[in-house]
Amino acid sequence: MGSKNHMPSPKPPANLAEALTLFQQEHHAAGKDGKANYGFYTTLAGGLNAVQPATHLGLCHTQTFDAMVLPESGKVVTILVTTLKHVSGEEIVSKLPLPDLVPNRGNIMQALGSATTYARRYGLLAIYGLAGDDDDAESSAPKEKVEQRKGIARTPTQPKQVSSPPPTGAPEFIAPAFKSQIEKDLRGLTADQLKTVLADFKKEFKISAKEISPNHITTKAHGDYLAKMVKEKAAV
Repeated sequence: MGSKNHMPSPKPPANLAEALTLFQQEHHAAGKDGKANYGFYTTLAGGLNAVQPATHLGLCHTQTFDAMVLPESGKVVTILVTTLKHVSGEEIVSKLPLPDLVPNRGNIMQALGSATTYARRYGLLAIYGLAGDDDDAESSAPKEKVEQRKGIARTPTQPKQVSSPPPTGAPEFIAPAFKSQIEKDLRGLTADQLKTVLADFKKEFKISAKEISPNHITTKAHGDYLAKMVKEKAAV
């Protein structure tokens, strides 16, 4: 019987570029978890959920407010500052001006909250390189105009049919307890078994990293696949 082996300890990548590369290899878009009048879109909560796996790679972010003077007019505008940080000390900073809010037109605080949420969502997804899967400009426009921009021909109106919501397109992230169990089960394999399982895992999910670590197990699909492979090896 072969000796037991251990997975490499979860050590974050050495720098921000490497960490962001690993994250973007696995995550491309945030899902549509909200519904507007004319379609589905990504909420701020959905965006935060989409970038959460980056913490396993030593990444985190902050979003703060600052003021900037426009050189042309001398006008002071509020900007949202999104900072992507890595445990190495490296960081990327993005600045997004907030739109002017017109007083005495509706609830000014509600408008401020809406503009802030909008800016935070876009700043967050942009700095991580994720698509929003919302086409927010389209979700707020009448359907006819959206179709005209896309070149979609209108067809006669049909009786309204009930259909199931479209899939979000975003991966379901692995639960911490499930991930811990998977790591424990992998440590119970022999060295040869672990090598085979991880090689198959890399091939199945098209992971280009030279060595697989717990940082690469980020979705439920990853966990389900590894659980199945471990079960097959245990039955041999």
